Amino acid sequence: MANEVKLFKYPGRNAEGSRDRGPENGRSYDLIYNESVISTVQVMEKGQGNKLHYHNDQDGYWLILNGKARFHGDGAVILGDLEAYEGIFIPHHTRYWFESIGDEPLEILRVSSLLIQEK
Repeated sequence: MANEVKLFKYPGRNAEGSRDRGPENGRSYDLIYNESVISTVQVMEKGQGNKLHYHNDQDGYWLILNGKARFHGDGAVILGDLEAYEGIFIPHHTRYWFESIGDEPLEILRVSSLLIQEK
């Protein structure tokens, strides 16, 4: 249930227990996943990233814990270059993708709120 207290821990980028997201996408550690919140830490080496996409049902933010990331929008739009302790908020229906651009591995915290879908 979403309203239960739950302790969680990010074990660090070299710990076991990550989910492989593929050779281009890095890996992630799931922290919280319930009917109202999704939170993960994604780890990517330089040049790894994800593809252009959007979320119908989520508003979210990303906070850089380590490394550097470049967030892209539709086309050639650069939404921002972020370093440690900087973040970006992405509202639902916003097309975006991001990549690791630093020499150190990117560790990026994702926190998304699942929106209530009207039936």
